[in-house]
Amino acid sequence: KPGYWQELAATIDVDWWTRAAPGRDLSGSPRIRLFDDFVSDDVCRWLIGRAAGRLSRALVYEALRKEVTVHPTRTNTAASFSMLETDFVCVLTQVRMAAAIDVPFRQFEPITVLHYAEGEEITEHFDFVDPEVPDYEQEIAQRGQRIATFLIYLNDAYGGGETEFPRVGVRHKGRTTQAIVFINALPDGSADVRTLHAGRPPTGGEKWIVSQFVRNRRVF
Repeated sequence: KPGYWQELAATIDVDWWTRAAPGRDLSGSPRIRLFDDFVSDDVCRWLIGRAAGRLSRALVYEALRKEVTVHPTRTNTAASFSMLETDFVCVLTQVRMAAAIDVPFRQFEPITVLHYAEGEEITEHFDFVDPEVPDYEQEIAQRGQRIATFLIYLNDAYGGGETEFPRVGVRHKGRTTQAIVFINALPDGSADVRTLHAGRPPTGGEKWIVSQFVRNRRVF
């Protein structure tokens, strides 16, 4: 109908999406920050619905062979959304994440929704670009370091399934609409090995989360 899009736009609180969300630290160093009610229940349901029909086995990057592959350390499934596959809700979610950590939106990799069925997991790993991998300097020069990781918990009807940081003693089971961000790099840009973390397996039910990597330079 005439004026529909204007009416729809008027329902979106742009200031809320672009304003830094209040949060509290689970760890000061390395920085692991928790946000309550980071997105709405409706957004959580939308993201689950968008991903549900697109899931495939989550892959691991093998640095020596320079390829992504199935690996026994990661048994969950995932759905990533490229620039052509994304939608307005995904973009708004990324804008809110960018505001929370004061980093430009263009430093964000494609948004990914992860799904963990009962017993599925990703074991201890790092998200930064490992300085021990071949062609590390070339990767950093071309794409930059992964300085931060955002996780948004899209549901909580499962047992277990905590996000654990064993080197700093943090173990968090998120609730629906919560988010955490952790900083993978030290102030000089080098890797912070204290950010070793794992996604523990659900002991019942299924777990859905958003995973968002942030670089220290533009991705697009």
